[in-house]
Amino acid sequence: MKEYEIYNPSGFSLPALKIKKRKSRKNIENDSTVDNLIKSKLLLNLKFNTLYLDILSISKEIIDYLKFDKKKISFQDILSKDSKKEGNIEQYKTLKFLIDFVKTNLSPNIENKQLKEFISEQIEKGNIIIKEKLIELSKNIQNKLSNFEEKVKIDMPILSITTVYFCKKCNKIICLDKFKRSKCSCGADITNIAYVEQIPLNHFNKNMVNFLESNYWFEHGVDYILRKKNFQTLVGYDVLGNSGVPHEIDNIAYYKDENYRFFCECKNSEVTEKDIFIFSGKMIDIGGISGYIFTTTENVPKELNRLARSKNIKIIKDALKKNVESLIREIKEGENGFSLK
Repeated sequence: MKEYEIYNPSGFSLPALKIKKRKSRKNIENDSTVDNLIKSKLLLNLKFNTLYLDILSISKEIIDYLKFDKKKISFQDILSKDSKKEGNIEQYKTLKFLIDFVKTNLSPNIENKQLKEFISEQIEKGNIIIKEKLIELSKNIQNKLSNFEEKVKIDMPILSITTVYFCKKCNKIICLDKFKRSKCSCGADITNIAYVEQIPLNHFNKNMVNFLESNYWFEHGVDYILRKKNFQTLVGYDVLGNSGVPHEIDNIAYYKDENYRFFCECKNSEVTEKDIFIFSGKMIDIGGISGYIFTTTENVPKELNRLARSKNIKIIKDALKKNVESLIREIKEGENGFSLK
């Protein structure tokens, strides 16, 4: 386990912090596509936020279709769903797993040509549905991103490419990213690349999916605002408290002119009384005297604002619908400027 490092930036006479960034988070943030997203400086732009969350949803669909793990099925599922209906990928998967089971466990002594032909026909139809759907989803992602890039006049290399190899005989997925020799379930010997069709799919990779689903995008969006305000910042660190308990702190900001620092919590959900008490407890344990809670919600009840002020915490609401300048104006410089009126 990595030990905590002492963080005591020059020019400040504040108690040092013991900090550590988790390896899993570091790996996510070091991904080139994630880094490009962070560098876009658009993480708190509402239109872009809507776009990349939309691409996230489509990407998860693509990733799910590329998985080879088999799921438990029931005959009721088979009988109640139309596997031939266009777009019903999950229904087809269920039918395919049943067909594969029957095919695998069919006694070699039983010769039923009609059954075997039916099985092969249904598998091939389903494989085609999956291939066409994957291509459609990838094109949808590219069109959405390209349209946004054109509107804002920016190039955003935030997509990853997975090359999918399909059997030319039955359209089954044979392998991903790198060609591998194999024998397809349809009987075809895939001995060289001439027997497969290569199709590149554009989507968010797993690191990008984790970055967005873990709310790290919000923390980095706030970090950009803080840096625009000329704060010296840290984002996404565990800080060891005086109690010996580590606390995950979303943002730490230092203001050199007044030898001052504060801490931030980023909530992509409604702020609750519990959130305020937990954040206040974290600050007390790590030696903080003031902080901000940034939230994407539009309305914060007056009683929560009063509670936050009593803990020397300011709630900045509706972060996605305010422009950068408005958010900057809501952040006060220095301990004396932290007048929570």
